[in-house]
Order: sequence, then structure tokens, then C-alpha cells
Amino acid sequence: MTPESSSVESSRSSVSTKIFLIVAIFSLPIGVLAYLLAANYTPQIASAQLEISGNSLQKPLMRVLYGLASSKNTLQGCETAACSSSLASPTALVSASLDAAAAVNTQVAADLNTNADGLAKKNHKDLALENLQSQWKLLAAASGKVSTPEERAELVSGYDHLFAQVKQLVSYAGDTSSLILDPDLDSYYLVDVTLLAMPETVSHIANTATIGNRLLAGTTANAAVDQAALANESVLLEESINRIAASNSTTFDADAANHGVSPTLQPKLSAALQAYKGAAASYATTLKAILANPAQTTPAALATQAAALQKASLDYWETSAAELDGLLNLRIADFESSRIQALGFSALAVVLATIIAFIIGRSITKPLQELVRNLAPGATLLGVSVERIAEASQSQTPSAEESAIICEELNAHADNMRKAVLELARHVEGSAAASRLVSEDAGQTRS
Repeated sequence: MTPESSSVESSRSSVSTKIFLIVAIFSLPIGVLAYLLAANYTPQIASAQLEISGNSLQKPLMRVLYGLASSKNTLQGCETAACSSSLASPTALVSASLDAAAAVNTQVAADLNTNADGLAKKNHKDLALENLQSQWKLLAAASGKVSTPEERAELVSGYDHLFAQVKQLVSYAGDTSSLILDPDLDSYYLVDVTLLAMPETVSHIANTATIGNRLLAGTTANAAVDQAALANESVLLEESINRIAASNSTTFDADAANHGVSPTLQPKLSAALQAYKGAAASYATTLKAILANPAQTTPAALATQAAALQKASLDYWETSAAELDGLLNLRIADFESSRIQALGFSALAVVLATIIAFIIGRSITKPLQELVRNLAPGATLLGVSVERIAEASQSQTPSAEESAIICEELNAHADNMRKAVLELARHVEGSAAASRLVSEDAGQTRS
């Protein structure tokens, strides 16, 4: 390869390199935007996964609340001699649910700060599951030997204390898992049900059963005060159920606008809500009967109605929690799909830009290569022609024929040079510039 051809090849490569550098520079913002989009989706996915962790811990804790409420209801509605056997089933439920909560907590404690150290830093050391399990073991042991009204009252007090602690842990997990800050309308109102309304409803059911049992047993210190308290708790219970129904309605209405429609949300939740409202209506009728005339209702009947409503509450809550998981998983899937699309389209844009740059680069470098092919022989011919003209000028008898050949060769070379220059002008400055050069060349030739 001659020095001249090496220089031309280096220049051609330099043009291609510069074109691809330009493409790379303009592709850089695409890459930055793709990164920012992916970075924006990542924390939203992590937040939804954290909410799922919080919901997974609340599931066994809610069963603990139900078991404690059922234990209290059973204790207040049974004869002292039969209480131990009647308490066996709800006691087993609380024990199993606390064990399940402890097992879940080993997996999510680091994220939710629900281990002993994390709770201690938040001044909630008493809410550690180890502490709750220890308290429950004492209560479970006491439930097997209830024989006096004093022991019954002490056990009820223990149930109430543990119920309040578990309820507080549910609220704490709702805060640390960001469930309370859920950003989507459909899941937000479902969180309102699972995290706030339902635990309060379970409390109202337990409170009405406690007050009703006092009125039915005739152990109330002030019947008028207890009747007022029962009426108030009944109203609060009704308001909670109405709130749950309203939240469900909002969840159904907002479902389509948030990350796709859940196929199971409305059919399953509607059925569970109807069963729950039916049990609530029967229970409300019993409470009204107690307020009208306590003699019309027996403690066993109240206990049965309260247990039915608590069971319907738990069934409805578990359905709601499962559907909440479904909505959160839909959100995660939507964000992951959007993140993949953002990265995919960005990569496609860069690939297309590279292909276009290659095509444009070829459209520039190919004419330059053609120019080199046209000019290189002419340059050699020019050198030879000059040598031959010099030889002819030194000859005493120059040949007219030889001079004519040299002139023809030079004219041919000049034509090639003009064509190459016009082609280069067309590619560099456009067709208008090439036409102008043709006109100027024609004028110079005439002159």
C-alpha cells in the first residue's frame, strides 16, 4: 500500500469513526433516560413487595385477634364448669396462629423492623412475638382450669391485654410495610379494610358481647350505663360495617384504572361481604333484643351470634387480604413490564441509530472511495504526461502525433477530475452546488 493510499484510507476511517462518535453522543441521553426510568420503577416494585411482606405478617396476627375474641366470647357465654373444654378450640387457634406469625416474622423482620431489636428501638419491646407467645402460654394454661368468677374475670382481662398488644403490632406492621401509604386507589381502600376497619370491627363485636353478657347475667353494676354503652358500641359496629362496604365499593370502581383489572376481586369480595353483612344483621337483631328486654335472650344465644359474626369477619378479612395480595402482584407485574419495555425501546432506539449511522456513513465513505479510485490513476497519468512533455520539449524533432496523444490523455484526466469534483460537491454541498460548478466550468471553457 502506497503512502498516498494509506493516507486516504486513514481519512476514510476517521470519517466513519466520527459519525459513530456522533451517534454515540446522541445515544447517551437515551441511555440516561432508560436508566432513570428503570430506577424509577425499581423502588415502586420494592415498595409493593414490602407491602406484601406486611400483609403476610398480618394474616396470622388477624387470626390471633379472632382467636382471642372467640376465647373471650366463649368464656363469657359458658358455664364455669364447661369453660375449659369450650376454650380448647379457640386456644389451639391462637397458639397455632402465634407460631405461624413467628415463622413469617423470621422472613420479614429485617424489612419490617419487627424483630426484638427493631421494636425496642421504637419503644415497642413488649410487642415482640417472643413476648406475646410467652404471655399467651400463661393464658392458655389458665384457660384449662377456670373454676371461679374471679379466675374468669382475670382471664378475660388477660385476653383484653394481649388483644390490644396484637392489634398494636398489626398497626405497627402496617406502618413499617408502607401499607398505610399505599399509592393506588383500589388497594388503598382495601388496606383501609384489612389494616384499620376490620381490627376495629373485631373489637366492637367483642365489646358488645362483653356488655351484653353483663346485662344478660345480671352482673352489671349499673344497667343504664351498660345499656348506653351497648347502644354506643352497636352504633360503632354498624358504622364500621358501613365503612367496609363503602371502601369495597371504591375498590371495585378504581380497580380498572390501576395496573389492570383483577379477575377475582369483585366476585370473591362481594360474596364474602354479603355473608359478613348477613351475620352482622343477625347479630344486630340480637343486640337490639337485649337492649329492649334482656330476658328475651340467653347468654348462649348471644355467644352463638357473636361467634358467627367473628367467624364471618375472619373469612371476609382473609378474602380481603388475599385480594390485596392479588392487586399488589398486579402492580409489581405492571411495573416490571413497563421497566422491560422502557429498557427494550431504549435499546431498540440505540440499535436503530447505529444502523442508520452505518448507512449514512456508507453513503459518505463510498463516494470518497470512488473519488480516490478516479483520482489515483489520473495523478499517475499526470506525472507520466509531465515527464513525456519534458522529454518532448528536449527533443530536436518533437512528434506531433505524440503531443496529440499526451494532450488527449491530459484532457481525459481533466474530465475525470471534473466529474470527481462535481460528484464530491453533490455529496458535500448538495445538487444545487454541483449545478453551480457545472455552470461555472462551462463559462470558463467558453472563455
